[in-house]
Amino acid sequence: MAARILIIEDDLTVNQLLCEKLQESGYQVDSAQDGELGLTMARQQDYHLILLDIMMPKKDGLEVLAGLRLRKQTPVLILTARGGEEDRIQGFKTGADDYLIKPFNMTELHLRVEAILRRSNPELFSPVVDRQPQQLFEFNSQQASVRILSETATSQTLGVTLMEYDLLKALADQAGEVLTKAYLYQNVLLREFSRYDRTLDMHISKIRKKLNAAGLGVNLIKTVRGQGYCLDLTEL
Repeated sequence: MAARILIIEDDLTVNQLLCEKLQESGYQVDSAQDGELGLTMARQQDYHLILLDIMMPKKDGLEVLAGLRLRKQTPVLILTARGGEEDRIQGFKTGADDYLIKPFNMTELHLRVEAILRRSNPELFSPVVDRQPQQLFEFNSQQASVRILSETATSQTLGVTLMEYDLLKALADQAGEVLTKAYLYQNVLLREFSRYDRTLDMHISKIRKKLNAAGLGVNLIKTVRGQGYCLDLTEL
Protein backbone atom coordinates (compact mmCIF):
# COMPACT_ATOMS: atom_id res chain seq x y z
CA MET A 1 0.00 0.00 0.00
CA ALA A 2 1.37 3.40 -1.01
CA ALA A 3 1.45 6.15 1.59
CA ARG A 4 -0.95 9.06 1.08
CA ILE A 5 0.65 12.49 1.46
CA LEU A 6 -1.01 15.91 1.54
CA ILE A 7 1.04 18.96 0.53
CA ILE A 8 -0.19 22.32 1.85
CA GLU A 9 1.98 24.96 0.15
CA ASP A 10 0.93 28.27 -1.41
CA ASP A 11 3.91 28.59 -3.76
CA LEU A 12 2.64 26.90 -6.94
CA THR A 13 6.12 26.07 -8.25
CA VAL A 14 7.22 24.45 -4.99
CA ASN A 15 3.86 22.70 -4.64
CA GLN A 16 4.07 21.18 -8.12
CA LEU A 17 7.71 20.17 -7.67
CA LEU A 18 6.96 18.37 -4.40
CA CYS A 19 3.97 16.61 -5.96
CA GLU A 20 6.06 15.46 -8.91
CA LYS A 21 9.01 14.19 -6.87
CA LEU A 22 6.90 12.36 -4.30
CA GLN A 23 4.74 10.76 -6.97
CA GLU A 24 7.91 9.57 -8.71
CA SER A 25 8.81 7.85 -5.44
CA GLY A 26 5.52 5.96 -5.45
CA TYR A 27 3.47 8.06 -3.02
CA GLN A 28 -0.15 9.08 -3.55
CA VAL A 29 -0.17 12.87 -3.36
CA ASP A 30 -2.88 15.52 -2.95
CA SER A 31 -2.22 19.23 -2.61
CA ALA A 32 -3.73 22.52 -1.48
CA GLN A 33 -2.47 26.08 -2.01
CA ASP A 34 -3.95 27.76 1.05
CA GLY A 35 -4.28 26.85 4.69
CA GLU A 36 -8.06 26.89 4.82
CA LEU A 37 -8.50 24.33 2.02
CA GLY A 38 -5.57 22.32 3.36
CA LEU A 39 -7.11 22.01 6.81
CA THR A 40 -10.46 20.95 5.33
CA MET A 41 -8.77 18.24 3.26
CA ALA A 42 -6.65 17.09 6.20
CA ARG A 43 -9.74 16.74 8.40
CA GLN A 44 -11.97 15.07 5.82
CA GLN A 45 -9.51 12.51 4.48
CA ASP A 46 -7.01 10.13 6.03
CA TYR A 47 -3.40 10.87 5.16
CA HIS A 48 -0.24 9.17 6.35
CA LEU A 49 1.74 12.44 6.29
CA ILE A 50 1.21 16.16 5.72
CA LEU A 51 3.88 18.53 4.37
CA LEU A 52 2.94 21.96 5.68
CA ASP A 53 4.19 25.44 4.80
CA ILE A 54 3.94 28.14 7.48
CA MET A 55 3.42 31.45 5.65
CA MET A 56 0.19 31.00 3.67
CA PRO A 57 -2.99 32.97 2.89
CA LYS A 58 -6.31 32.51 4.76
CA LYS A 59 -4.75 30.35 7.50
CA ASP A 60 -1.03 30.12 8.25
CA GLY A 61 0.61 26.79 8.87
CA LEU A 62 0.52 26.98 12.66
CA GLU A 63 -3.22 27.70 12.59
CA VAL A 64 -3.70 24.72 10.30
CA LEU A 65 -1.60 22.51 12.59
CA ALA A 66 -3.45 23.62 15.71
CA GLY A 67 -6.81 23.01 14.03
CA LEU A 68 -5.72 19.60 12.82
CA ARG A 69 -4.53 18.51 16.26
CA LEU A 70 -8.01 19.12 17.68
CA ARG A 71 -9.22 16.10 15.67
CA LYS A 72 -6.32 14.11 14.26
CA GLN A 73 -2.74 13.09 15.00
CA THR A 74 -1.62 12.80 11.37
CA PRO A 75 2.20 13.26 11.23
CA VAL A 76 3.21 16.72 10.00
CA LEU A 77 6.51 17.80 8.47
CA ILE A 78 6.80 21.60 8.44
CA LEU A 79 8.53 23.16 5.43
CA THR A 80 9.37 26.82 5.93
CA ALA A 81 11.92 29.56 5.38
CA ARG A 82 11.42 30.63 9.00
CA GLY A 83 14.14 28.56 10.61
CA GLY A 84 14.82 30.47 13.81
CA GLU A 85 14.98 28.57 17.07
CA GLU A 86 11.79 30.16 18.40
CA ASP A 87 9.95 29.30 15.19
CA ARG A 88 11.01 25.66 15.44
CA ILE A 89 10.07 25.47 19.12
CA GLN A 90 6.65 26.96 18.38
CA GLY A 91 6.15 24.44 15.57
CA PHE A 92 6.98 21.49 17.79
CA LYS A 93 4.81 22.84 20.62
CA THR A 94 1.88 23.09 18.25
CA GLY A 95 2.30 19.46 17.25
CA ALA A 96 4.79 19.20 14.37
CA ASP A 97 6.70 15.93 14.00
CA ASP A 98 9.67 17.35 12.09
CA TYR A 99 10.94 20.62 10.65
CA LEU A 100 12.79 21.25 7.35
CA ILE A 101 14.16 24.67 6.44
CA LYS A 102 13.80 26.10 2.92
CA PRO A 103 15.63 25.88 0.62
CA PHE A 104 16.11 22.16 1.25
CA ASN A 105 17.71 19.28 -0.59
CA MET A 106 15.24 16.85 -2.17
CA THR A 107 17.30 13.90 -0.94
CA GLU A 108 16.97 15.11 2.64
CA LEU A 109 13.23 15.62 2.15
CA HIS A 110 12.81 12.04 0.90
CA LEU A 111 14.79 10.66 3.84
CA ARG A 112 12.77 12.66 6.38
CA VAL A 113 9.49 11.62 4.78
CA GLU A 114 10.54 7.98 4.85
CA ALA A 115 11.76 8.21 8.45
CA ILE A 116 8.46 9.70 9.66
CA LEU A 117 6.44 7.10 7.77
CA ARG A 118 8.53 4.26 9.18
CA ARG A 119 7.92 5.49 12.73
CA SER A 120 4.23 6.25 12.35
CA ASN A 121 3.11 3.57 9.89
CA PRO A 122 5.54 0.64 9.94
CA GLU A 123 2.99 -1.55 8.18
CA LEU A 124 3.62 0.45 4.99
CA PHE A 125 7.12 -0.99 4.91
CA SER A 126 6.24 -4.61 5.69
CA PRO A 127 7.66 -7.06 3.15
CA VAL A 128 5.15 -8.10 0.52
CA VAL A 129 6.37 -11.70 0.72
CA ASP A 130 6.39 -14.00 3.72
CA ARG A 131 9.69 -15.62 2.89
CA GLN A 132 12.60 -14.50 5.07
CA PRO A 133 15.87 -13.35 3.43
CA GLN A 134 17.97 -15.83 5.44
CA GLN A 135 16.19 -18.64 3.57
CA LEU A 136 18.16 -17.59 0.50
CA PHE A 137 21.28 -15.91 1.93
CA GLU A 138 23.44 -16.31 5.01
CA PHE A 139 25.50 -13.20 5.73
CA ASN A 140 28.85 -13.25 7.53
CA SER A 141 29.70 -9.67 8.49
CA GLN A 142 33.21 -10.52 9.77
CA GLN A 143 34.28 -12.01 6.45
CA ALA A 144 31.84 -10.03 4.32
CA SER A 145 30.78 -13.30 2.72
CA VAL A 146 27.38 -14.34 1.43
CA ARG A 147 26.41 -18.01 1.40
CA ILE A 148 23.57 -19.07 -0.90
CA LEU A 149 21.22 -21.57 0.71
CA SER A 150 19.16 -22.38 -2.38
CA GLU A 151 19.59 -25.92 -3.75
CA THR A 152 19.46 -24.54 -7.29
CA ALA A 153 22.64 -22.54 -6.84
CA THR A 154 25.73 -23.91 -8.58
CA SER A 155 28.00 -21.90 -6.30
CA GLN A 156 27.52 -22.07 -2.55
CA THR A 157 29.37 -18.83 -1.76
CA LEU A 158 28.91 -15.55 -3.56
CA GLY A 159 32.14 -13.62 -4.13
CA VAL A 160 31.29 -9.98 -3.49
CA THR A 161 33.08 -6.73 -2.69
CA LEU A 162 32.39 -4.92 0.58
CA MET A 163 30.05 -2.48 -1.14
CA GLU A 164 28.19 -5.27 -2.93
CA TYR A 165 27.86 -7.12 0.38
CA ASP A 166 26.34 -4.07 2.09
CA LEU A 167 23.93 -3.43 -0.79
CA LEU A 168 22.76 -7.03 -1.00
CA LYS A 169 22.30 -7.23 2.77
CA ALA A 170 20.29 -3.99 2.81
CA LEU A 171 17.99 -5.36 0.11
CA ALA A 172 17.73 -8.78 1.80
CA ASP A 173 16.97 -7.31 5.21
CA GLN A 174 13.91 -5.63 3.68
CA ALA A 175 13.05 -8.20 1.02
CA GLY A 176 9.90 -7.33 -0.88
CA GLU A 177 10.22 -3.63 -0.06
CA VAL A 178 11.33 -0.99 -2.55
CA LEU A 179 14.42 0.83 -1.28
CA THR A 180 14.76 4.23 -2.92
CA LYS A 181 17.98 5.26 -4.57
CA ALA A 182 18.23 8.18 -2.17
CA TYR A 183 17.98 5.77 0.79
CA LEU A 184 20.65 3.43 -0.61
CA TYR A 185 23.02 6.29 -1.41
CA GLN A 186 22.61 7.81 2.03
CA ASN A 187 22.67 4.63 4.12
CA VAL A 188 24.86 2.23 2.13
CA LEU A 189 27.06 4.21 -0.24
CA LEU A 190 27.29 6.99 2.37
CA ARG A 191 27.11 9.79 -0.16
CA GLU A 192 24.55 12.27 -1.44
CA PHE A 193 22.23 11.06 -4.17
CA SER A 194 22.45 12.62 -7.62
CA ARG A 195 20.35 11.44 -10.55
CA TYR A 196 23.47 11.76 -12.75
CA ASP A 197 25.51 9.44 -10.53
CA ARG A 198 25.47 5.87 -11.91
CA THR A 199 27.56 4.32 -9.12
CA LEU A 200 24.63 2.54 -7.49
CA ASP A 201 23.36 1.19 -10.82
CA MET A 202 26.83 -0.17 -11.58
CA HIS A 203 27.03 -2.03 -8.26
CA ILE A 204 23.53 -3.48 -8.68
CA SER A 205 24.42 -4.64 -12.20
CA LYS A 206 27.48 -6.47 -10.89
CA ILE A 207 25.49 -8.14 -8.10
CA ARG A 208 22.91 -9.32 -10.62
CA LYS A 209 25.60 -10.86 -12.82
CA LYS A 210 27.10 -12.67 -9.83
CA LEU A 211 23.70 -14.00 -8.74
CA ASN A 212 23.08 -15.21 -12.28
CA ALA A 213 26.52 -16.86 -12.47
CA ALA A 214 25.79 -18.63 -9.19
CA GLY A 215 22.76 -20.30 -10.72
CA LEU A 216 20.02 -17.95 -9.56
CA GLY A 217 18.82 -17.23 -13.06
CA VAL A 218 15.72 -15.26 -12.15
CA ASN A 219 15.94 -11.50 -11.79
CA LEU A 220 15.91 -11.28 -7.99
CA ILE A 221 16.75 -7.57 -7.84
CA LYS A 222 13.94 -5.67 -9.51
CA THR A 223 14.24 -2.12 -10.77
CA VAL A 224 11.18 -0.10 -9.78
CA ARG A 225 11.10 2.79 -12.22
CA GLY A 226 11.27 6.21 -10.63
CA GLN A 227 11.86 4.71 -7.18
CA GLY A 228 14.71 2.28 -6.63
CA TYR A 229 15.37 -1.42 -6.17
CA CYS A 230 13.63 -4.37 -4.53
CA LEU A 231 14.79 -7.91 -3.71
CA ASP A 232 11.89 -10.04 -4.95
CA LEU A 233 11.78 -13.62 -3.66
CA THR A 234 8.39 -14.51 -5.12
CA GLU A 235 9.84 -16.03 -8.30
CA LEU A 236 12.09 -18.55 -6.50
